[in-house]
Amino acid sequence: MRRVTIGRTSAIVAAAALVAVALTGCSTNPNADCGSALPTGNASNLVQATGKIGSKPKITVPTPLDTTKSERTIITEGTGEKVQRGQVVEIQYTILDGATGEVQQTSYGSGDTYPLALGSGNEALSKGLQCAPVGSRVAVVVSPKDAGGSGATTSGIIVVDIMKAYLPKADGAVRPSQNGFPTVVLAPTGQPGITIPSAGGAPKTVRTEELKSGDGATVKKDSIVILQYTAVGWENKNVVFSSWQSGSPDLVSIKSGQSQLNQALPQGVLDQLVGKKVGSQVVINAPAEGQVPAAAWVVDILGVR
Repeated sequence: MRRVTIGRTSAIVAAAALVAVALTGCSTNPNADCGSALPTGNASNLVQATGKIGSKPKITVPTPLDTTKSERTIITEGTGEKVQRGQVVEIQYTILDGATGEVQQTSYGSGDTYPLALGSGNEALSKGLQCAPVGSRVAVVVSPKDAGGSGATTSGIIVVDIMKAYLPKADGAVRPSQNGFPTVVLAPTGQPGITIPSAGGAPKTVRTEELKSGDGATVKKDSIVILQYTAVGWENKNVVFSSWQSGSPDLVSIKSGQSQLNQALPQGVLDQLVGKKVGSQVVINAPAEGQVPAAAWVVDILGVR
């Protein structure tokens, strides 16, 4: 289990900062800023890929193809929403060696798309896809410097079809908060600041409310879901779990509790999401379960895979 914990002071400061953001009326989401996307360049413009989006493309590149700075070209522009950092997208891809043009790896033929969290350990590719609309085919030429590993001497080429994007944050209809639940304040990115009620002790039974009521797909007992969540311990006010701090949403099996971020989420919390719809933001007052202390959870349901 990977547990992300910050001190009490840090948690309070983080919550205060979110309140300040709300009070100043700032609504700019930095994750949606296109200024950090890779530029189009001479190298990426040389990559040609033909064929239907979602089907294995015919890729043509002059070799050797090299660049000192990573570039991207949107070969075919889709008609969907532009994707942003901190968002999970479903892609099909082909990776080629820039020196030879040979295919090194491809997702085509697997029968499934690949879920990619933009901005989580794949900086050049994330910036290459950033602000490209869903339904686009994008050529990203990655410089040796950005390729990772000290031994990279040639550029890499990645041709990506963006097939689908899950929500970047809960977008359901806002509902009034109930008594006895924590106060939740949201940053422009959607990340919550959580203040535990000063009255009353830690919860002995599970209580749930919806702060946002979505109208997307329904979570089932055997669903794989895309979630953003923060849990704050009821007694010590520390952050116990947070996908937000990892930089990307988590893919979680409701049935097994298995998490892509390797966080052992309590089954009692996951059970409360069954029957809820994508787009919902759920607040869960959860008692202690195993080694997980009693906590207040704020969970955004971003998609069902």
